[in-house]
Amino acid sequence: MTWRAAGLILLTLAAACAKEAGMTARQALTTGNGNDGSPRYSPDGKRIAFVSDRSGQNEVWVVEAAGGTPRQLTQSKGFANGPSWSPDGTRIVYASDRESASDLWIVPAAGGDATRLTTDEALEITPEWSPDGSRVAFISSKGGVFDLWVVNVDGTGLLQLTEDGAEDLTPVWSPDGQSIAFRSNRSGNADIWIVSAAGGPARALTTALTDEFTPRWSPDGSRIAYGTDAGVGGNWDVFVKPAAGGEAVAVASDPLDDFLGDWSPDGRWLSITSQRGGRFDVWIVPSAGGPAVRITDDAATEIGPRWSPDGRAVVFSVNESKEHLWAVSPEGGAPEQITSGEYTERDPSFSPGGGRIVYESDRNGNFDIWVKPLGGGDPTAMAPHQAYDVSARFSPDGSTVAFVSERSGSTDLWLVSALGGEPRQLTSDPADEFAPAWSRDGKAIAFVSAQAYGLGDIWTVAVAGGRPMALTTQGGAANPVWCGRVVVFEAYNTPDGRSHIWSVPATGGTPRPLTPSLTTSEGYPDCSPDGLAVAFSRNPGSGGDIFLVSSSGGEPRRLTSGAKNETEPRWSPDGQRIVYRSNEEGQYDIYVIPAVGGTPTRLTRTPGDESSARWAPDGKRIVYALNTGTFDLAVVPIARSVARR
Repeated sequence: MTWRAAGLILLTLAAACAKEAGMTARQALTTGNGNDGSPRYSPDGKRIAFVSDRSGQNEVWVVEAAGGTPRQLTQSKGFANGPSWSPDGTRIVYASDRESASDLWIVPAAGGDATRLTTDEALEITPEWSPDGSRVAFISSKGGVFDLWVVNVDGTGLLQLTEDGAEDLTPVWSPDGQSIAFRSNRSGNADIWIVSAAGGPARALTTALTDEFTPRWSPDGSRIAYGTDAGVGGNWDVFVKPAAGGEAVAVASDPLDDFLGDWSPDGRWLSITSQRGGRFDVWIVPSAGGPAVRITDDAATEIGPRWSPDGRAVVFSVNESKEHLWAVSPEGGAPEQITSGEYTERDPSFSPGGGRIVYESDRNGNFDIWVKPLGGGDPTAMAPHQAYDVSARFSPDGSTVAFVSERSGSTDLWLVSALGGEPRQLTSDPADEFAPAWSRDGKAIAFVSAQAYGLGDIWTVAVAGGRPMALTTQGGAANPVWCGRVVVFEAYNTPDGRSHIWSVPATGGTPRPLTPSLTTSEGYPDCSPDGLAVAFSRNPGSGGDIFLVSSSGGEPRRLTSGAKNETEPRWSPDGQRIVYRSNEEGQYDIYVIPAVGGTPTRLTRTPGDESSARWAPDGKRIVYALNTGTFDLAVVPIARSVARR
C-alpha cells in the first residue's frame, strides 16, 4: 500500500488508557500536504525533528513539542533524512545528497548554514550522534558494501569499525558511548551485532535462523530490544536480550505483527506499533514481559512511536487516508473513479474477460475480498469473514479466486468460486503463506512461505490440492511470478546482501540470478506475455528505473531514466507496452512506455499517490489504486498511573 502523507501525533496516556474503551485523544502536531515521519525529540523534550516532503522533497524540519508552525532546516537537491540531535540540543546531523550521492551534514537546530561532515562519492546514511557529543556513527558504502564507521564531529578521526563483505546497517550507540549495536547479514540472515566504538572484532548478540532488526539499547545499557520475524508463522515480534548475552525474552508476541518503537526513559516500558487490534495502533508493553496496554484505538494507521525524554508522551506518524480504485485509458484521458466511500479499497485483479475486478476492502470493518462488475452494479463480498482476507487473484479461466486469509488462525492460501460460495483451504502450514501467483495453465499457484526453513521461500502447490513443494531454500524470497517454465522472484538473501531478480525451474531445480550486480538492487519483477523477458525496477526506492532482461538471463536493458523513482512495472496483454508508477513530478502517478523504448506518457495527474496498476485483458483500460491521504505527526500523553505499574 502507498501512503502519500501523514502527520506527527503526540500521545499522552491518560489514567484511563489501561482500558481500551478509554483511549486518550491524540493531538496533531503537523498537518498539510506532505508526508511527515521519523520524529526525534530534542534532548530537553521541547522540540521534535522530523523528515517531511511537504516542500516537494524530503527535508529535515523542526516543530515545537507543544505545537506550532514547523520550520524547514535543510536545503537539498533530492533528499535529507536520518536526523539525529547532538546531546546538547544545539545541532542536528543528517544525510543528504545536496552535493554528492549521500554525505553527512550538520545544521544548527535554530537554523542556519549546514556544514559538510563527510566528503566522498560513497553513500553515507543513518548518522547517530554519540552520547558525549564528540563523534557520529554512520553507515558507508566506501568498501563496496555498507559498513559501520565513526567520525569526529569536526570531520577528523574517520574510523572503519566493520569490514566483513556483508551489509551492516542501523547503528545505535550504547548509553555509555563505549559500544555500538547494529544489524548485519554476515551470518547469512540478519542478526544483531555489537562492536566497540574504539574498534575491534564484533560479536553476535543474536544467532537464530531468523531476521532481527531495529536494535534499541535500554537506558541503563544492560539490555537490547529488537524486532524479529521469529514469531508464529514468521510474524514480527519484539524481543529483549541482555547486552552481555543470555536468554532472549519475547515481550511482544502476537499472531499479528508487532514492531518496535523504543524504550521509555525509565526502562520499564517499550513502545510498539501492533496490528493485534486489527489495524496498526500504538501500544506499550512492559520491558520485562507482561500484558500490553493499548494507547490508540482508531481507524488510522500509526507507525514509529518515540517516547518523550520525560516519559510523559509518545510521538508518532499517523495516516487517516483511504484508498480507492480508478481506471484510465493507456492512451490518456480523464481517469474514472470505480469505488468510493469512507473505506480503503486496493490491490485490484481483473477477471480474464475483463468484466469484473476483485479487490480487498475494509468496508465491513476488516479487510475482505470483494468483486465488482465494471459495467455497472454493486460490489459483493466473497466469503466474508471476521479474519483478514487480502491478495485476491482470478484464475486464468476466471472460475476461481485465490486469496490470502487468516481465518484458520495462521496466514494461508484459500480458493473460492468466482460465483461465490464456501471457500476451500489450499495450504495449512503454521507458517505464513502469501503473494499467490497462478501458473498460466491454472493448475498450480506459486507463493511465499516460511514453512520448513523458517525464512521466506518460494513454494508451489497444485490447485487440486496436495503437498506444497519448495522451489527455494535460501530464504529472503518475495514476489513470485510465472515466466514460462520458470518462476521469477526477488531474492534478498544473496551473496552480496542486495536484492536481485532470480529464477528457478517451476518443477524444481537450482535457482540462479537473472540480474547479478554488486552495486545495485532490483525488485518488482513482471514477466512478458510470451515469457521471453522480465521487467523490473533497479534500485527501487532510491532513484529506481525500469529495466528489461531476458528470462534466460543476460545484460539488462534500461527502459526509463527519470530523476526520481520508477517501480511496479506491468506488461500490457500484447507485450507492446509497460505501465509503471513514478514520482517524477513529486507524487506517484501512472505512466506507460513502449517496451522497445521511447518517451513515457503520463496518464494520471490526480492529487495523491497511485499504485498497483493492472491492465484490462483487452489492453484498453488500466485500473489502479489512488491514495490521497498524508502522514502527519501526532502525540498522545502517557498517564502516570500506567507508567508506575
